[in-house]
Amino acid sequence: MPVPYLLTTLLYTLVALLAAADASFVSFSIFSAFPALRWVRVHFITLGILSQVVFGLLPLLVASLSKKERPAMRWDIWLILNAGLLSLVAGFSGMNHPMIFSGGTLIFIASVLLLLQLWNVRGGEAPASLKFYITGVFYLLVGIIIGTGIYLNWSDALYIKVPLEAHIHANSWGFMSLVFAGLLVDFIPMITGRPLGSKKTVDYIYWGMTLGAFGLVLGPWLGGSLPPTVAGLILHISATVLLIVSMVRAFNQSGRLNTAGAWHLVSSYLWILLPVLVAPAILLGFIEGGPVESTAPQALIYGWVLQFGIALIPYIARRFFLKEESPQLGGCWGSLAGATLGSVLVWISIFIVPARGVLYGIAFVLYALALIHPLKELAEIARDGLRKYNLA
Repeated sequence: MPVPYLLTTLLYTLVALLAAADASFVSFSIFSAFPALRWVRVHFITLGILSQVVFGLLPLLVASLSKKERPAMRWDIWLILNAGLLSLVAGFSGMNHPMIFSGGTLIFIASVLLLLQLWNVRGGEAPASLKFYITGVFYLLVGIIIGTGIYLNWSDALYIKVPLEAHIHANSWGFMSLVFAGLLVDFIPMITGRPLGSKKTVDYIYWGMTLGAFGLVLGPWLGGSLPPTVAGLILHISATVLLIVSMVRAFNQSGRLNTAGAWHLVSSYLWILLPVLVAPAILLGFIEGGPVESTAPQALIYGWVLQFGIALIPYIARRFFLKEESPQLGGCWGSLAGATLGSVLVWISIFIVPARGVLYGIAFVLYALALIHPLKELAEIARDGLRKYNLA
């Protein structure tokens, strides 16, 4: 992973830790919240930490697996991406529509440039994961358009009936699900010495997630239409369960299931399955959808995305930055407990209204504590790597 992306990953991890602590203070009424606080926190993980890893790693990873020349550092993409992120966060903080539009546009441009990079590697010896990455970035573009349009009143022009839900589904079930699955296809063999699954298994995971995400985006786009939503849920759940089973099998057969990093990866998927499993109860009216839809994304991001990153980002940095041959996964049992218990409390807070503020506050204390170890790991990796560069 190039040095600029590693350093910005470290920076955004620090910001995510501070944002989690801030969320706890707000819940305990120590600080006052500013508009769109929760979306600032979410985007510092998705467009902050996650984007730095995805944009910095994928061109190098795909080129390496395709046995092609290492691509040069694209400073234009890095600058456009981070300028867009800062503009977007600044726009959220003050509900400044021009800043939100500028941020969304810049991130969209950076994503198109990344997509072109990946598209040019297809064919020949390109890895099976490439289709996951290309399709995932395509869903990111859709999510950017919908998300930016929420604040700029594009939804009516695009005939999107429930834009927030469509935006979350495009980014979560489309972009992140597909990219994460692609990363597991590539890295599970490196970690365990065993493939994630057969070609047929990998193809089913890809098509299940791709078509499932399409249904889950189309459903709210059409105002909560049940046929595409239900079909999308079934396809996405089945593909995700197959992915989890394949991952657990590979870890177990290699004797690596007893590590905190492996359990970070495995347990993280509980938090993407839970909202999908609860969705039928919402659609049938057994559970009120509003509180779930407003609160569950926090557990989704901190439980799923953050835990996935806690395990895999230090591994990637050690392998591609420090050039270690057999690096260990990131995380520790403390970070696993903090992220898991925090997500449990966020979900409980949805249903226990009188204690919601206290539960939410404790949850984000646990999230902040869970981020300390990975932040320390990344700082040590950056220090050791830069020291090697200086000595060279």
